[in-house]
Amino acid sequence: MSRKTSHTASSKSDRRVNRVRNSIFGTVLVLALVVVGIGLYSTFSTPTGGFVAGEHYQVIEDAPARRPGAPIMVQEFFSYGCVHCRNFDPMIEEWRATLADDVRFERVPATFSPAWTILAQTYYALEALGALERNHDRLFRAIHDTGRQFATLASVADFIDGYGATRDEFLAAATGQPVLDRLRVVEREQRSQQVSGVPTLVVANRYVVGMNSGRKAALEIVDYLIDLERSGGDTAQPPPAEPG
Repeated sequence: MSRKTSHTASSKSDRRVNRVRNSIFGTVLVLALVVVGIGLYSTFSTPTGGFVAGEHYQVIEDAPARRPGAPIMVQEFFSYGCVHCRNFDPMIEEWRATLADDVRFERVPATFSPAWTILAQTYYALEALGALERNHDRLFRAIHDTGRQFATLASVADFIDGYGATRDEFLAAATGQPVLDRLRVVEREQRSQQVSGVPTLVVANRYVVGMNSGRKAALEIVDYLIDLERSGGDTAQPPPAEPG
């Protein structure tokens, strides 16, 4: 009888040890999975609010401060001649629909070459005529889907004719003084805001965001910078340039 009792007690003790061991193993396994999950999340996601000047965006030195109460300006420097701008355009349209009332979005057509200057004239002429919305996507599709080239304003005028403006109305607007003055402003802005490629996003005339991190990440960075500007701006200075 005592042997049976001793064997039973030993079995119960073994079962308790096994339960404790299994419990410890399970806890360790869960902790390991959590650690791995955190590592994967850190590797494949962009941490909101973890963007760094000089790495994810550039700060324009001596940029003028935004006037109190003025909207936060977000500019997209682009060109109809840029396929990356064409691919980015649907994302920009979806994103801009979510902007708060204190943010103003503006496209700025780049003038890096004579051909792109013609397309910039086209943009501002269409804007002045109220025909931009009707022709914005048409221009992207014509250039990048069908290979159409616009080497002169006359060729653009033929394309625009009947789509919100006549040929003559377009040519008059494109060569008018208001559009030519706006082009000069664009050239100054490109230099002062250090825009060297497109698409490029500029926030509050102070922060420059390229596409190095990808299009989706660029918009996340812009959202971060909008919040930063609301809170008073980034007081940190960008890292000093290395001596040449």
